[in-house]
Amino acid sequence: MTVFYLKLLITPLLMLFISIAAKRWGTHVGGLLSGLPVTSAVVMLFLSLEQGPGFVAMAVPGALAGVAAIQATYLFYLAVTRRISVVLGCLAAVVFYVATALLMNRLGSPIASIAITLCLVVALIRVTSNDGKPLARPVALPHWIIPMRMLTATLLLLLITAGAQWLGPVVSGYLAPIPIIAWPLAVFAHVQGGRQELAAIVRGNAIGAVGVIGFYLSLQEMVVQLGILPAVATGVVLAVLLTAGVARLANLRRS
Repeated sequence: MTVFYLKLLITPLLMLFISIAAKRWGTHVGGLLSGLPVTSAVVMLFLSLEQGPGFVAMAVPGALAGVAAIQATYLFYLAVTRRISVVLGCLAAVVFYVATALLMNRLGSPIASIAITLCLVVALIRVTSNDGKPLARPVALPHWIIPMRMLTATLLLLLITAGAQWLGPVVSGYLAPIPIIAWPLAVFAHVQGGRQELAAIVRGNAIGAVGVIGFYLSLQEMVVQLGILPAVATGVVLAVLLTAGVARLANLRRS
């Protein structure tokens, strides 16, 4: 029961913090923060508490496949929402994510997942650069937007972790990297600010995917030997360093 209450507390607080940061410093910063493996760390922490560290280690290959599927889904969503509504785009993106994750599973290779993810990251950075710079002035948000983001992110986390024992480590691995904060943030930004705001979120998340890869590889090596808290902490630090480095390179190239 304690774990359940932690889920109800941690995820909405993270969404609140990132939403305030995006409102204060712009959606690109919000995208970078939500692209860090914050939610992945939370999901893996709860999976370890509920299923054990061995379960987490076995879930990592599926998680790497999920990261590739997520980046492919961003690219898909950017493309289809040029022609269809946001609601239909979201539904199509969910179906596309499931199909892509299953395809990545058939490849069965973490190395292939990492290589595909890196190629997609490069493609996303190029595509979002063409969608223009984020708006200079933050978009005014209705008062209900941030609470709705908090509720959506929390429900996604509960859904992902609730079925872990029944789904097993492989499928749970696919679900673990689902950006339970970034996806609601991106959709709401798209609705409120248009494609420029969406591009800023997606670009930040694509850059953060490099750090997410480092997080999962570090977690797989350390979780059984050191335990979940030291492994997650080390992985998050590594992810922050990688994300900061890639963000700097991307900004230099853009300028």
